[in-house]
Amino acid sequence: MAAPLVIPKVIYGTAFKFDNTARLVEQALKAGFRGIDTASNKNAYSETLVGEGVAAAIASGDVSRDELYIQTKFSPFKEGRDPSIYPYNVTASIPEQIEQSVAASLRNLQTNYIDCFVLHSVYPSMEDTLTAWRAMEKLVPSSVRSLGLSNINADTLQTIYEFATVKPILVQNRFTQDTIDKPTPNFPKELPYPKVPFDRDVRDYCRVHDIAYTPWGLLWGNPSLLDDPEIFEKMGQQLGVSKQVACFACFLRLSKCKTKILCGTSKEERMSETLEGLRKIDRFLSESEGNKAIFQEWVDRVERIID
Repeated sequence: MAAPLVIPKVIYGTAFKFDNTARLVEQALKAGFRGIDTASNKNAYSETLVGEGVAAAIASGDVSRDELYIQTKFSPFKEGRDPSIYPYNVTASIPEQIEQSVAASLRNLQTNYIDCFVLHSVYPSMEDTLTAWRAMEKLVPSSVRSLGLSNINADTLQTIYEFATVKPILVQNRFTQDTIDKPTPNFPKELPYPKVPFDRDVRDYCRVHDIAYTPWGLLWGNPSLLDDPEIFEKMGQQLGVSKQVACFACFLRLSKCKTKILCGTSKEERMSETLEGLRKIDRFLSESEGNKAIFQEWVDRVERIID
């Protein structure tokens, strides 16, 4: 088995990359990303092409497998969906589906272990959800190093955490000010929403239990926050980075819980710009206590909004 698990600060997201997936994954790894997020659900991901991109980067000597953190997901079957998008027999039992899913992911990703296997969403039934979690636990540590959860509310997170023998190390949720009862106008209706603005209750639970929190949709899902000229735009101008990088840097330093960043850019130049921008801010912070105080003022301002 590989070295002790470390979740990178920034994870490259592969959703909706489709035919460009292999090229973009290889480029992301060449640029310096060391975390990859994918899923075996063909509705939004091309896991086989993720594996091809990873294999190409390894073959070229840009990275080795033990330097990488690769997370993929088990996506429960949803009625009305095309069964062919799932890597398992949808009529099989839940434990059998999970075994088939992880076996497919290992083949697709051309690896003998997965760093984090994430339950993509919960079932309508809590009994089925806990059955799935218990089946996922049986994969640790043979083919899976750790487990995570996605698209989950605080009550269900608590139920699973208290039930679990293998505790989740990561929660990946949609991060937005809009909520279930007040969804974003003109956005797709099926998008998951937090119960509480900015997922405050989930993030608080993650803080208490030392669970990493990875917000998805951070940039495109929060236009009122990202586009406010007095927040990340001004912060970026002061630090010499884009407002997107300023946002990432700020969220990495929030005090409420340890946060990881999911970056899914399809623009190759943005990959290097993002990582270099974060390093630039690290250098700024290392130069003086005064710089740390300046940056902390920005972090405090964002925390007053989202917390």
